[in-house]
Amino acid sequence: ARDYIQRRHLSADTVQAFMLGYAPHDWRQALEHLRLLGYSEDEIVDAGVAIRNDKGNVYDRFRHRLVIPIRDSRGRTVGFGARALNPDDNPKYLNSPQSALFDKSHLLFGLDVARRAIRETETVVIVEGYTDVMAMHLAGVTTAVASCGTAFGEDHLALVRRLMMDDSYFRGEVIYTFDGDAAGQAAAMKAFDGEQSIAGQTFVSVAPDGMDPCELRQKSGDPAVRDLIARRIPMFQFAIKTLIAGQDLDPGRSGRGLRQSTQRL
Repeated sequence: ARDYIQRRHLSADTVQAFMLGYAPHDWRQALEHLRLLGYSEDEIVDAGVAIRNDKGNVYDRFRHRLVIPIRDSRGRTVGFGARALNPDDNPKYLNSPQSALFDKSHLLFGLDVARRAIRETETVVIVEGYTDVMAMHLAGVTTAVASCGTAFGEDHLALVRRLMMDDSYFRGEVIYTFDGDAAGQAAAMKAFDGEQSIAGQTFVSVAPDGMDPCELRQKSGDPAVRDLIARRIPMFQFAIKTLIAGQDLDPGRSGRGLRQSTQRL
């Protein structure tokens, strides 16, 4: 776990701020620890820390993983994300199961750390991964948050708007960052489909060479991450370019009308 943190260039202050931990390569260590603290097996299973199989056996959900507490906007831990440390372990990221406490549609990772900056700047930066949030904050982009294994949706947007105290007309900026590969492009287009109500305030920043923000920071440093956000473009502009890229624009063929439309745009 320490090696992974060092490879990602995460500082000791970041480890402390985001309360990173480690789940030992053991089947019952967390379970037994919580039982000693007075929790019942049912409570531990309901909290998503342990699993009960079909035979009734109970064992730890997270094993040999970097553990990332997921907190609500008030800083209360409501679940965990756990990153595999063995390359052969799947899935790479394992979250707590959906529960009364851990509702992915109403949670944004890093919001408790970013909330003041979001409120002051009326800007939120949406990234795809937990370590991307940390890399953004280390680079000085302190408005970065991430959804917890699900797409950024209407409930997340409502959460951010309440934080900005913006109940009538959305004045702030939502900036999405995506990897510069095909999957990132598809994610951006999916976000565009759901953002028509605030299309004028939604922007996209695409990292080069298929890198995520954390990889970009590792390769090029903090200025490159800040520049990534500074070079954002309107979501609708990105969507138009993406749609046009998949068309035949040869004037002598069916793309002629599309080329003319593009020139007018």
